[in-house]
Amino acid sequence: MLEFNAANKAYQVTPFVGFRTFVRGTRQGAASSLSGSFQVEPFSAGNARNLLDPQDDPNKPKRILYVGTNEVEIQEIDGVHGLTTNVKYFILPQEDFAALVRQSTFTNTGSDSVELEILDGLAKMEPSGGRLDGMLKNMGRTLEGWFGVHHADDSLSLPFYKMSTEPSDSAKVTIEEHGHYCIAFIENNDEDAELLPIVFDPDKVFGKATSLQHPNGLYASSVGEILDNPQHGDAKTSSSFAAVRKITLKPGENITIASVYGRADHIDEVPIIASKVSAAGYIHSKSKEARTLMDKLTASVETNTVNPLFDGTVKQMFLDNSLRGGMPTVMGNVDSDLTYDEDPSVKIFHSFSRIHGDLERDYNAFVIDPSFFSQVSSSFSRLFHSSSAGRFLTVFFLAGPWKLP
Repeated sequence: MLEFNAANKAYQVTPFVGFRTFVRGTRQGAASSLSGSFQVEPFSAGNARNLLDPQDDPNKPKRILYVGTNEVEIQEIDGVHGLTTNVKYFILPQEDFAALVRQSTFTNTGSDSVELEILDGLAKMEPSGGRLDGMLKNMGRTLEGWFGVHHADDSLSLPFYKMSTEPSDSAKVTIEEHGHYCIAFIENNDEDAELLPIVFDPDKVFGKATSLQHPNGLYASSVGEILDNPQHGDAKTSSSFAAVRKITLKPGENITIASVYGRADHIDEVPIIASKVSAAGYIHSKSKEARTLMDKLTASVETNTVNPLFDGTVKQMFLDNSLRGGMPTVMGNVDSDLTYDEDPSVKIFHSFSRIHGDLERDYNAFVIDPSFFSQVSSSFSRLFHSSSAGRFLTVFFLAGPWKLP
């Protein structure tokens, strides 16, 4: 869904092309000294603290990083505007479709109500269409001629990012059917959620700021005006921003936008996925399930000492090494009286094992086939020795069956 970049380039471009959040707020009352109207981008690089600078502005937001076994969360506490933003990511477990879940929570920490307009999502969303990495790097502008945004219904809530045909220099034309999707809604544990519209035209958000540094289009209009006017998604790299026209939060109240990003074999699958993930309490239950899965994988090394940090380190080290070599799963004639080594009808499959996938080790191809127990492509399914450490170049199989290209 995003072009792969090695670490040195990823550090430079992620603040612009990665996940972004734009908030316009209006305070309803003068009960506090907070600014009446404001436009902010939580987690923007331009508003980060520089603790090495003695003249650094102490009023800039405070930012905190939380890392779990199957989740990562960042928090920004903005005291000037009375807004705290939390963003959490986790991999959707135990499903037959691929999904990365992003939960963005906005909390009003001011002493009076605030009315918010929100855009939250990816600034760039690459379509599905084969292994495009080399083409994106060498002829990315030309490649955009194949790009397009299709819709699974007549709303803006189910965009489907795919290529028209396979981009190859061949007389044979291959129609592309699979694509990427973005489904978003305001979380509700009591009833099924209504899907949010998606802003897929980056020009509506950034205007003529082609560097994507500032959302000049949003500055010149409102979220509602963007949604009420035509968007264009053909022959360009699109975006995928979940859009909230207006919502009012009382002091202490919060809302959470859940966004589900993934790949589907056909556009007809997207409404089915949407109805499932937007069901009451679904995201909350899957978040707990993702944590439980990690606890099950590390149960054999559960440690209880007077030092919780040591206990957690043992658990994390076991998990890290298991993701390298894999968890042995017995498949086949498991009821045989023979030992597993002797019985040819029994196979041991090391699920969850993976290539390391580090951005700093960009020489390793990182391929996930769209299937259960997917293996690395045959040309790489061999031992590969890294200059820094000997590792198995095997499979990547995390929490739940993946279906990514």
